[in-house]
Amino acid sequence: MEELKNYAELTFSNPILLDVFEKYISNSVLVLFVSQDGTINLKFKINPPIDTPKNCEQVLSLLFALLESNSESKVGQAYAAQSSNILRETLFRLSHILDGFGDVKLLIFTTEKSKDNSDSEITRRTEFKLSRKKSTSTVNEK
Repeated sequence: MEELKNYAELTFSNPILLDVFEKYISNSVLVLFVSQDGTINLKFKINPPIDTPKNCEQVLSLLFALLESNSESKVGQAYAAQSSNILRETLFRLSHILDGFGDVKLLIFTTEKSKDNSDSEITRRTEFKLSRKKSTSTVNEK
């Protein structure tokens, strides 16, 4: 997605959520975003602004919002085809899914026109990490 100026990369482990995805998304699509160790790695187009999550509930909400808004991608299409089933099972297993999040890493890359100079752009890289013990968030602008 190097041609995109506005995108988010989301990486996390969650065996319970992966189990839900495995029930409803084909292996040919799963292989596009699940590594051999079970880590989920997704990259999405975004429309700024986008708020960084502060907890597992917000990470899950952001994940589904990004899947829904990227319906032209193979992952988005697979999600759209089974969204009712995926969401139903996610709600049924919600407490286990929220407890199942391992280290979450979210990188958000945005480029916007500068308010001071219409010819220049501001590139912002926001990094969010959530571990079982703490969360951190940083923003870098160029």
